[in-house]
Amino acid sequence: MTREIVVEGTVAALAWKNPHISMTLERQGAGGEQSRLEIELSSVSEALALGLKKEAIEPGSRVVVRAHPGRSGPGAKAVGLDVRASDGTVYPLNIDARLAVIPAAQPAGGIAGHWAPTLESYPGLGVIARPMQVTEAGRAAAAEARRASAGTGGALPCEPFPPPFISLFPDLRTIEVNDTTVLMRFEGAIGVPMERVVHLDQDAHPAGVTPSLMGHSIGRWEGETLVIDTVGFTPHRFGVLTFPSGPNKHLVERLTLTNDRSQLEYTFTLEDPDVLAAPFSFTAIWNHRPDLEFSGVACDPEVSRRAVQP
Repeated sequence: MTREIVVEGTVAALAWKNPHISMTLERQGAGGEQSRLEIELSSVSEALALGLKKEAIEPGSRVVVRAHPGRSGPGAKAVGLDVRASDGTVYPLNIDARLAVIPAAQPAGGIAGHWAPTLESYPGLGVIARPMQVTEAGRAAAAEARRASAGTGGALPCEPFPPPFISLFPDLRTIEVNDTTVLMRFEGAIGVPMERVVHLDQDAHPAGVTPSLMGHSIGRWEGETLVIDTVGFTPHRFGVLTFPSGPNKHLVERLTLTNDRSQLEYTFTLEDPDVLAAPFSFTAIWNHRPDLEFSGVACDPEVSRRAVQP
C-alpha cells in the first residue's frame, strides 16, 4: 500500500480495541452527499506508546486523517497513518506514520521501570529479519507456516508470543528487579498479557528443563548490564522472528543503560541450528517511559480476524 488519501470529517464512531482500533469518519462529498469511511488504526497498546490521545478522536471530533486507501475501492476500510485533531495537533495512528508524540526523556535509576522501543528501533519485523542467514529447512518451514495461515491476512492471533518476538514491538514493557529474579511484562502490541521470569539465583539451567513458550531464563550482572540466557523453548511459528523455531533455540540478551540513563540498549543474539545457518544479532533502543501504563484492553479475536489486508 503506497497510495495515500487525506480525508476531512467528523468522527461518527470509535472502537477503542486491541489488536486494532477502528474509527468511522463521516464526510461530505463535493455535491453535499454524506458518506462514511471506516479507518483501521494500530493497537491500543501501540497507540498509547506512540502518544495518541483517545479524546482527540472521540465521536463528534472534527479531524483530518491521512491514510492508505483500502484495496477494494473508494469505500473500503482504510488504514490510518496520522490525524490532525481539532486543536491542530498531529497524532500518529499507525507506526507507518513514523511519528511519535512523547514526553521528554527522563533518567532512570536502573533497568527497572517502564520502557518502550524507539520508532527507529522498529522498522518492521521483515526488515529486522532480512539479514538472517536461514537454512533451507528453515525456509521450507516458513513456507509451510504461511500456507497453514493462508486467509488470515497476516493478522496476529490473540495469544502470547515468545521472545525475542515480543521484545521488538514499540509498546510498553515493564521490568521489576529483586535479589533473585527479574520480572518482565509485555502486552505484545496486541493486548495479551505476557510475562517472563529471569532467575538471578541460578548459575546454570536445570537438567531436563521442561520446554515452554518463554523458555527458562537465567541472568547475571556484568557491571550495570543484565545478561539473560534462555533455553528450553517450545517450537513456535514466530520463534525466530518471521521463521518458525526448533527445539534447540538459544537466546542471549543484554540490557544496558545509556550514559544519560534515559534509555536502555537492548541487544539479542539468537541461535537455532534448525533454522539459522549462523547466529543472528540485533540491537534496539528503549526509551524510559514512566508516563505509560498497560492499556488493560484485552485482545478481541473478532477484531483480529477483521484486520485489513496490507
